Amino acid sequence: MTRSAARPLYLIKRAETASRTGLEAFLQNLGVTPGQYTALSLLAAQRNQSSAEMARKAGVTPQSMSETISGLERKGLIVRAENPEHRRILNITLTEKGQALLAQCDARADALEERLLQGLSPDQVEILRQALQTIIQNHGQGAAA
Repeated sequence: MTRSAARPLYLIKRAETASRTGLEAFLQNLGVTPGQYTALSLLAAQRNQSSAEMARKAGVTPQSMSETISGLERKGLIVRAENPEHRRILNITLTEKGQALLAQCDARADALEERLLQGLSPDQVEILRQALQTIIQNHGQGAAA
C-alpha cells in the first residue's frame, strides 16, 4: 500500500524542526536559547515555581532544567529563594532584567509565528491549535497502539 500524502507524524516533526530552528535563529542575538525562553515564559505565567515543576511543564529532565536555571541565574534573569513551607525547595522568579528580556523574546517569537503561519486564516490557525492540543492530550493519556 502506498500513501498519497505525507504521514501526519512526519509533518509534525518537520513543523517542530522548522519552529525550533527558527526560534534558535530569532533568539540567537539576544543570547537566549529556546530552552531558556521556555523557562522564562513559564516563570512569567506563574511565579515562585520550583525547577522540578518547571521541568515537568517543559517536558525536559530535572537535570536539564537545573542547568537552564543556573544559566539564567548567572545572567541575572531570575532569582531563587527558599520556599517558606518546604526549605529544601527553591522558588524561582523573574527579575526585572528577566522580564525585559522575555518581552524581547516574545516579540521575536511573535514574528516567527507570523512568518510560519503566513497564508493561514485565523480560523485555520485556531483549528491547528486545537488539533495540536488534542495530539498532546492523547499522548498524555498514553494513547499508544
